[in-house]
Amino acid sequence: MDVRALECFLAVATEGSISRAAAALHMTQPPLSVRLQSLERELGVTLLTRHGRGVELTAAGRLLAERGRRILADLATTADQVRAVGLGTKGSLTLAIGHTVSPRLLPRFGVAVSDEIDLRLLELADDDAVERVHRREAQAGLLHLPPSGPGGSRHALGAARGLEVAVVTREPLVLVLPAAHPAAGHERVDLTALDDGRVSTTGAGLAAHTRAVWDQVGPAGYDHRHEATSVLHALSLVESGAGVALLPAQVTSLLWPGLVARPARQHTPVVETGALWRADEDSPVLRRFLRAALSTPEPDVLGPHLRRVPGAGG
Repeated sequence: MDVRALECFLAVATEGSISRAAAALHMTQPPLSVRLQSLERELGVTLLTRHGRGVELTAAGRLLAERGRRILADLATTADQVRAVGLGTKGSLTLAIGHTVSPRLLPRFGVAVSDEIDLRLLELADDDAVERVHRREAQAGLLHLPPSGPGGSRHALGAARGLEVAVVTREPLVLVLPAAHPAAGHERVDLTALDDGRVSTTGAGLAAHTRAVWDQVGPAGYDHRHEATSVLHALSLVESGAGVALLPAQVTSLLWPGLVARPARQHTPVVETGALWRADEDSPVLRRFLRAALSTPEPDVLGPHLRRVPGAGG
């Protein structure tokens, strides 16, 4: 029994007339009658009783009409679901996210998040995030890449596990300090003039950037460094007076009263956030996520949060 024959039969059952069904199907009456006769021969039963006012369904015809409508509805639902899975709008996605990556990054890739997507986020150390992707326990990872070197070493973290790596955003480092700090009113802060403690995060990629900056400006405060396993805890340490922190500029949108962010007078490197995934990962949801992540314009991370303060020192 082909689908078209079932559609023709159901049209007749709904209209109660072969001529009206033919009009509804945009076909002439003779070929419709031929389809109905072929269907009856295939099933070996009479489905319709023809009379002057139209047709009536036999007992077998009523059963076929009832179940046929369910079959067509199931076919339509199946087609929609298959299409959604193939387009990446239905399915599941697990992301392993380095714990120094800003929580504000993921909403920029919201095209991958919907009621039809089961999204699971794992906040991990950078090495653990890479390992989860390598072991297929996550389809993709997001983490801060280490500084690039002559041989393109920023990709070494993923390349060591045979992963694809692509940059999804770039942002400068800014200095986060208590709002009551003497340098908080400066437009830019001279890092060499600070004798505060230094708060850092344990993320491998980000830590390599911040360590290079602090090593460049000198040892002040180096002996009383404090570490946090997440950006939010690093901010808490800064607010508590443990020191100042160099963090990616996107964290400025996370600051609460009592904290301010200022650019450094010295040059600070641009920190890249990379997406990592297995080249052989066959997931339409992942492909859709990557299209969004790799095509999203980079934000103006130094915009209103770090605008020049009229009359400020520095």
